[in-house]
Amino acid sequence: MAWRSVVAGLALAWVAAAEARHSNAVLDPRRATPGVSLDLVELVHREPGDAPKYRLRVTGLPTGPTFGVWTRSFGRDFVEIVSGLRPDASGMLAVADRGGVGQRLDDMELDPGPYPRGAAWWVAIASEDHQVAAFARVVPYPITARDGSCSISLELISLHGGRFIALGEGFPPGEDVDIESRASGTMNRRRERVPPDGRLPLDVVTHGTLDGHTLASYAVKGRACAPAVEYRWGESALKAR
Repeated sequence: MAWRSVVAGLALAWVAAAEARHSNAVLDPRRATPGVSLDLVELVHREPGDAPKYRLRVTGLPTGPTFGVWTRSFGRDFVEIVSGLRPDASGMLAVADRGGVGQRLDDMELDPGPYPRGAAWWVAIASEDHQVAAFARVVPYPITARDGSCSISLELISLHGGRFIALGEGFPPGEDVDIESRASGTMNRRRERVPPDGRLPLDVVTHGTLDGHTLASYAVKGRACAPAVEYRWGESALKAR
């Protein structure tokens, strides 16, 4: 969706571009190779409270190059976690161990480990020279709420925990809604008209000087629905789950 692309671009603007470990080339999601796509498919949790795990689904890779898998945690550079991926006998990407038995890419399970709520996690697959690369992003522990057809979510974009992007969708087109943001004993409120697609304009929520009260809330109130979320900001927002 176009709005997701805009969110990714805004997040990239706040987080410095990552330098690749083994090449002078830069792994940059804004320089993805046309025609190559990478998706993160979340696995069904085995037990309540388990950390989310993902498998990779990639299409459009050219034959010939050797590929690696890279991840980027919030506020960090890309780090290569799997190298030496080549097509096996079935044509699927795999890395062979010393016994010659290949571990296929689509059988690998990845997880971000302990992670801040609302922060995006990036995964990339790239050729050794980084001339071919595809990227995917996910928020493992989203800050989100739904009421009927309406939903809102906040994404952490500040390395100091004080800035978020707020998104909303599913609201009745043409309706006037009240947007309320509360933090540190103060409330900001404004009225917004819902666009024809039902998605609210992107809202950058910035919190000021830390005063010890790090609990905040964000709500959108309409006639038919009123989703609201509570979240932590500042140092509390950076604590991993």
